[in-house]
Amino acid sequence: MSTASAQDAPADQYASAMNVAYAARQRGDTAAARDYFARAIAADSSKSAPHIELGYLALASGNKPSAARWFGQGAARAPENADVRRQLAYVLIDLGRTSEAIAAFESIATTPGGTTDRDRLALAYLYDRVMRNAEALTAFRTASMSADTAVANPARRALRVKGTVGTVLFSEGYLAPFYQTRFDNAIGFGFVRHGIESGSAWAPAAYSSLRVTRDSKSTGGGGQSRVLSDNAAILAAGARVRPWHGPVWLYAEAGGAYSLLTDDSLTWRRDIRTGAYLIAQDERRVVRNATWKLLTDVAADVSYYERFDKNVIGYAQLREGVRFGTTGKLALDIFGRGWLGYDSRGDFFNRAAESGGGVALRVGPHLVLLTEGIYGRFLKTPAAGVTRRYQDWRFTVVWGWRALKPLHEEGAR
Repeated sequence: MSTASAQDAPADQYASAMNVAYAARQRGDTAAARDYFARAIAADSSKSAPHIELGYLALASGNKPSAARWFGQGAARAPENADVRRQLAYVLIDLGRTSEAIAAFESIATTPGGTTDRDRLALAYLYDRVMRNAEALTAFRTASMSADTAVANPARRALRVKGTVGTVLFSEGYLAPFYQTRFDNAIGFGFVRHGIESGSAWAPAAYSSLRVTRDSKSTGGGGQSRVLSDNAAILAAGARVRPWHGPVWLYAEAGGAYSLLTDDSLTWRRDIRTGAYLIAQDERRVVRNATWKLLTDVAADVSYYERFDKNVIGYAQLREGVRFGTTGKLALDIFGRGWLGYDSRGDFFNRAAESGGGVALRVGPHLVLLTEGIYGRFLKTPAAGVTRRYQDWRFTVVWGWRALKPLHEEGAR
């Protein structure tokens, strides 16, 4: 055998063993997969992949001590791999090996992607468990600023329990322009708020806000006016509370609405509104090591609007689906949706039920691109010339953000 052939032999043996191992795992033969991953290690022990794969096989069989050993060996051979360090950390948590779990999470900071908000929250709880109080508070404060509410809310609750949330200045905004094929209409909607919020249990806040809505079809004035949406800029002052930093907000706002329609006979109108809204989302992995998660997304609003003839308008929406990818980075949601609207005055366009489905591409922590197909039905007989059942395609771009600045350094988050 030549020198070149002798040098190539271990690499060939490694590649062959890995191919057989992956094929065995694919057909469900875990015993053969373990055997051939072990052969791959014997051929080249410097490679991380077979150690990591043996870790997942051990984890799937319930052997967590073995999984921790294999993941640890894989992490040592793959310094750039954050996922194996993260998996190792969670296995160590399950084993009660807290100090080692902390070290595993801390080591993620040395990887190219660095530590995520969820890593910081997990570290905060671990620091708290071993009484590393200063580090726990720092990690909770950092996690509480996350755009991911599944991270920010528990972090803020933990800080509230510790009495260190503090008062913050906040700035937040939401832009959601959309196009609906039913009316061949594009509607721009968005708002910004700036204010101050306490870190106490109900998070009382005072703020100023600017809310704008305008669509491409509405016209005002004369005998040919046509109004499909509000078409106004509303400048207001408001106050709100959020009981126990949960998913429900109670609010009240007072201000003025400036009409964006030309030739409107009354440019400014008083605008008073008050009510409650709910925003909640949950994602959960139901199959170990699966690349997808089940997703539940709930939104609801019930509010009194003086300017809309003192009407109380409410809606509730539920999306159930599957998420591929990682929230805050890149994720694709495929979902079914249901929506119900109702009001106190009996306006037919406010009383409707919709069903359908769609997809949402989430790019980073702030941007969402939505496509939805909808079937709807008015709950009461509509105006003449309007069909009771309708169909629609809606295309929406959502951009949302929230920034916090501690009023005092000890309240930093």
